[in-house]
Amino acid sequence: MDARAEWNPRQILPPGLPAPIDPDRGGYTVTMRESAGAEEALALLGTEAPAGKRVHVGWGSFRNLDIAAARRSAAAVLLDINRHQFRVWEAVRAALLDEACTDAESFVEIVAPLLPHRPRLRQFVPDTKAWLLGDLDRAGSWLNRHEVERFAWIRGLFRDDLVATGCIDLRAAPDADLFAAMARRIDRAAAEQQVRFDTLYVSNLPWMLAQREGFFGESHADFAPAGEGKVVDLVHRNLGLLAPRFRHVVSAAHLAQSARPDDLQWHTEVLDPASFLGDAYWARLEPVSGAFRSLR
Repeated sequence: MDARAEWNPRQILPPGLPAPIDPDRGGYTVTMRESAGAEEALALLGTEAPAGKRVHVGWGSFRNLDIAAARRSAAAVLLDINRHQFRVWEAVRAALLDEACTDAESFVEIVAPLLPHRPRLRQFVPDTKAWLLGDLDRAGSWLNRHEVERFAWIRGLFRDDLVATGCIDLRAAPDADLFAAMARRIDRAAAEQQVRFDTLYVSNLPWMLAQREGFFGESHADFAPAGEGKVVDLVHRNLGLLAPRFRHVVSAAHLAQSARPDDLQWHTEVLDPASFLGDAYWARLEPVSGAFRSLR
């Protein structure tokens, strides 16, 4: 075990996190619908020489591992609210810890039967293994067969127990102190452990949470009752506590030019925290009629 194991990323997660929700939709196997701009963003992130012990934090899918591989992150914290996404990470961890997992191809063979299949995984081809094998030739993927050091790096993080998971809802109310507590823990780790909080990945969640209902059909009224503003304002406020502590924010909060009402797509970009949190960026997050029907 190398020097990366001196600090564990679980330390930035506040105690007493809520249990994940258990919706009727599965988690992601790989990032989808955020392809526009993604390879350019990953290439940009890969151009900076590694400096210090970088930490990645993000919500959602395999895009987190793409970013951690590009940045040579020393640790990663993977967040979500969907139980099925945590089931995906459990399968990924088990596959990467398997002694037979020696490269990206063997990983796909091992992980495919371990992944949850009920509810149905979100993928664009019927066979999960075929879907994952397609990532072996995706330029920015941590599974790219021609960039074997990426897979080795991510496997090393999991095997050194430097990948933590936690249920963190971006809609948490301020009085829950969740994001403020996490920010304090990040500051403490940066000061005491000399880790650098480097990349924050928010996927398309700002856009999703600007819609009129929750992604899994839950009511926003539970999070922003009348008189307390919109849910997306809570999201902005919460991310305002975290984002300034990172070097880069990777966001897919805006629809891609190729998006259609029946085929929503988002544009991935790398932003500095001030630009990401700026009013101009958030003013473009508008509800779209029937948004989630095209995602089912």
